[in-house]
Amino acid sequence: MGLGATVRCRCFEEGKLKPGPVPLDDLYVDDEGYLASRKLDAARKRLDRRRFDARYGQLEKEFYERAEFCCEHEDGEYSSESVSNIAGCAQFRSLVKEAGGESEFPLLSKLLPQGNGGIYPAEKAAATLVELDRFIAKVADVDEWVLCDVETDEEVWVSAQCGSFPLSIAPYEEVWMVGGKICFYRTGCDPVETTHFKQIMPEAPDGKGCWRTKVICFDTGAVTETAYALGSKANPGVEREFYVTSKKAPFLYEGKYWTAERIRRLLVASIETGNPIRWC
Repeated sequence: MGLGATVRCRCFEEGKLKPGPVPLDDLYVDDEGYLASRKLDAARKRLDRRRFDARYGQLEKEFYERAEFCCEHEDGEYSSESVSNIAGCAQFRSLVKEAGGESEFPLLSKLLPQGNGGIYPAEKAAATLVELDRFIAKVADVDEWVLCDVETDEEVWVSAQCGSFPLSIAPYEEVWMVGGKICFYRTGCDPVETTHFKQIMPEAPDGKGCWRTKVICFDTGAVTETAYALGSKANPGVEREFYVTSKKAPFLYEGKYWTAERIRRLLVASIETGNPIRWC
């Protein structure tokens, strides 16, 4: 699953739509930023679905088919972007938070929705774009945190790919990469943060059938347990040592998601058309 977005063109406002199954003066833009028909909306409110389909089903079908080719823009879209998947969106929010959060980026902090659907008002686009460019300039050369295996130097976890998105969520416990540290959270226990630790896999499950991995933190002396074992060779009875290091990387442009650049294109399109970003 992921987050997508579109920005509608201005052909409706500029009278450039092709004739269709309903008169142009019957069209309007609904609360979600899509073209709609007053006639069809009124009929939906007045009739149940069976009677609506019998009287207006064909007209509704023609209306939606026409919406795909009603102007020179496919689906009436001036811009369309696949913003990112769930992990990429979480990474973006995490980076904004670490760079200053709502106090420094009040619009950017609330830009991405928590789910699909809804709109981002065009009135906010210009100010949000200013924040986005300032944010990019601030974080473009910050450290990229990497969790490595001491023996093999295997990169187990890279923050540019995951950010502060949880590596593992088990019942009542989580493991995160936050600000250059691995953080273990367990309900009812104090959080354990570390940059250098050893994990010891059990030889066999406990009496409840659980495989509890012991974690010994060399930098703090703390000891905790987790239901998750890191690395590609996490086998029963095996001990492995890990450390967190950093390397320079432009978080938002290299790698898999290009989230910031896609958001930027949507904001620019919203400014140019005066229409909102429609999340989907």
